[in-house]
Amino acid sequence: MTIPGLSFAALDVETANSARGSICAIGISVVRDGLRVSTRSWLCRPPAAVDFFARHNIRVHGISADMVADQPGFADRWPGVLATVADLPVVAHNAGFDSGAVRQACEHSGIEVPHWEFRCSLALSQRHLDLDSYRLPSVAAALGVELVGHHEAGADAAAAADIVVALAARAGVASLAELERIGEPQPIRRRAARRPVGSGGSRQPEQSDGSRQSKRPYESRHPERGDSGNSGRSRRAFFGREELVAPEVIARDPGHPLDGRIVVFTGELASMTRQEAWNAIAKHGATPAKNVTRRTTCLVIGDGYTGYDAAAFHTTKARRVAELCSRGHEIQVLDEQQLLAQLESKQSTG
Repeated sequence: MTIPGLSFAALDVETANSARGSICAIGISVVRDGLRVSTRSWLCRPPAAVDFFARHNIRVHGISADMVADQPGFADRWPGVLATVADLPVVAHNAGFDSGAVRQACEHSGIEVPHWEFRCSLALSQRHLDLDSYRLPSVAAALGVELVGHHEAGADAAAAADIVVALAARAGVASLAELERIGEPQPIRRRAARRPVGSGGSRQPEQSDGSRQSKRPYESRHPERGDSGNSGRSRRAFFGREELVAPEVIARDPGHPLDGRIVVFTGELASMTRQEAWNAIAKHGATPAKNVTRRTTCLVIGDGYTGYDAAAFHTTKARRVAELCSRGHEIQVLDEQQLLAQLESKQSTG
């Protein structure tokens, strides 16, 4: 079945870490007159400023640094993407994420940001469907759209394309603009999370609005995947970290480089969970904290980052530390290997 006039390109990107511009895979699916005529996907090295792979992101999409080592960089891949999209409007599932990723990757690469007209298949689904979740797999299942290999960029782009075509067919319209004009946004449903047996307190609502975090992750986005865990580690949900328990700093460790510090972590560590890291630094007299304040004296950066410059890392905590340092606050920045070295240290670094 054709829908004359319904032509667009669906886009999906996967990122290497929590920085939106760290694009390592791009998928484009082209629809002409309501028919999906082609789908392409590319691997690429992320822009140099954000070229590192976080364990969490690898777990989500399966792409590692080794897999893209021989691939062209983002800037070299980009002309092929532009040629494929041509003058078509662009659709993405949670377009805010993908459009932001494209913009930042182009800025990091020193190339022009495309003036694309973005539409969001997630938002369109919210106008036309009444679902518990508007994540890509949920919408695809509701519409009978095939999704093969979720978090493979080409597969996700194809699913987003088919979702828009299915919505247009249901609504009897032949353009993205018409599809946006009709229908009513559905209220976000909230359902009570299960309360563990024997736990006290009231139930907290769990939101299922289809939002996508960081293909972070998680949702940064592979959002349905969590860390099944090993070696006794707690399971992590994609949308959040396990609830942290602040360890009691019962003794100081005079002379240790971490003694007396107030330490904040950002990004995931490869060698330990966040809780294990909190417990480890507390044993040496450091106090772990969730957020950066003017009392913070140390920031530990994970996600495979190396270096000492908070401004080179792209999270809210890192930006806050960079801002405070620019105002004269002394905050030490450690990457994971530097933290491990300090944990093993027995003497003051002076």
